[in-house]
Amino acid sequence: MSEYRSATRPPRREARLEAARADEGEPFTTTDGRRLRLRPIRPGDADALRRGFARLTPEQIRLRVFYRMNELSPQMAAMLANVPEDRGAAFVVVDEDGEIRGEARIYVDAAADSAEFALIVDPAMTNVGIGRALMLRLIRECRRRGVGELWGFVLAENGKMLELASRLGAERETVPGEPGLLRVRIDLADPRAGGGA
Repeated sequence: MSEYRSATRPPRREARLEAARADEGEPFTTTDGRRLRLRPIRPGDADALRRGFARLTPEQIRLRVFYRMNELSPQMAAMLANVPEDRGAAFVVVDEDGEIRGEARIYVDAAADSAEFALIVDPAMTNVGIGRALMLRLIRECRRRGVGELWGFVLAENGKMLELASRLGAERETVPGEPGLLRVRIDLADPRAGGGA
């Protein structure tokens, strides 16, 4: 009887608080002092993803997806907010109102021992460390999964992303038949990659 009671007893207060903190995400302070949180994306983030997309400049959208898009449809936002664990992961940086100020994701190819990344930051909050924090989180997630390489396609004109990738230890290579497109790759077996993230 006592075993039954202990099995059904609610978790201790400390355990509940720890679980709640994990759900809220990691506290994150930008280089200009703003307090944000970095956490995994949730299905309920679909509307915030759409609002965040609407704040992007046409140029940011083109640099991210390589073509012009006018809006993020509700269906696409719902798909992006629901990432199957076996296919990848996505993380967001949110402000105190729950608005998404940055988003990054990986698509894992277990057969190739690699993961492709994608990253975008709110235009009002660039150059304050959000992109770096998200990339470091992707690196940690890849290492947790035992993935050997993190890579992404970047337009050669996207200097900010190329600079960030270089600071994280990425190498660049051209893409045959795709002038103006580079493939950046981070060897996750190298302990220096990502500053040891």
